[in-house]
Amino acid sequence: MKKLLFSFSILLFSICCAQRPQIAIAQPPSSDPNVVLFGYDEAGNQVFRGSDTNSCNTCRTSEQTATSLADEVANKIKAAPVPVKDNLTVLWDLSIQDFIVSVDLLPYNAFTIYETVIIKALSSNSYVFRMAHLPYGVYYLRFNLSDGSVYTRTVTKN
Repeated sequence: MKKLLFSFSILLFSICCAQRPQIAIAQPPSSDPNVVLFGYDEAGNQVFRGSDTNSCNTCRTSEQTATSLADEVANKIKAAPVPVKDNLTVLWDLSIQDFIVSVDLLPYNAFTIYETVIIKALSSNSYVFRMAHLPYGVYYLRFNLSDGSVYTRTVTKN
């Protein structure tokens, strides 16, 4: 009997809690423009606070989120050869050259920047990092983008 009662309570609990809206927006009792609306995601985190639900940019589902500049840049940058012995050639597409401000070469375990390249000073869409004098290990190529975001690419040196 205890087993049956326990199974029934679990079934009842799962039916009651299974259908939750993805984002719940508390509706005001009146259409007063001074009333503030709150939107919550499925975990109970507040994702919207305002007077108009149409202006809620964060209430979009994950499929509707816009891609960032770093995501666009990531597919149009190539670094070869990896692993590096002497020279690392970084090549980027001409369509994203205006979005890249600078490229930094820095080691994995330190904050020291070994080399910085300002992209506007270059006449081509590629740059060769001389890495023969550097010790072997893991390095980052840090691309500073025009919107303030940063894209990093990992490179190993043998």
